[in-house]
Amino acid sequence: MLDRIKLRHLLSRAQEKLAIATVLTDSNHGASLAWREALGPSDDLSTRLAIARNLLRQPGIELDQPTQTFIASPDGLRLVVEARSSIRLRGDKVAHPDVVTRAHFEGPISRNVSLEMSGLQALVDYVCS
Repeated sequence: MLDRIKLRHLLSRAQEKLAIATVLTDSNHGASLAWREALGPSDDLSTRLAIARNLLRQPGIELDQPTQTFIASPDGLRLVVEARSSIRLRGDKVAHPDVVTRAHFEGPISRNVSLEMSGLQALVDYVCS
């Protein structure tokens, strides 16, 4: 399950780097969303790939070697432009399941030995009441 969250994070980080490389933003905060929004509302993969290539080829954009190598990978580029990413969806479902029970949080709370323990217990009591 943790693998799904890690893969979603990997996808987001790649999208962040592309957003910064194409000067959609200068901060990692919100950069993945900026990349996805710049690709527009179309679900059509070929449309989204064309938009991505246009963003990456804008005048004044100078891509570093790792970015150039990445965008030369058709499979990698496809993953960062998909409108309905299965990687993002699977990671989201693990991190944010529709139904949560107290048992879902018992392990993480018991392993969190900190001053936050009483606050975490209050959170689980509230969410799972």
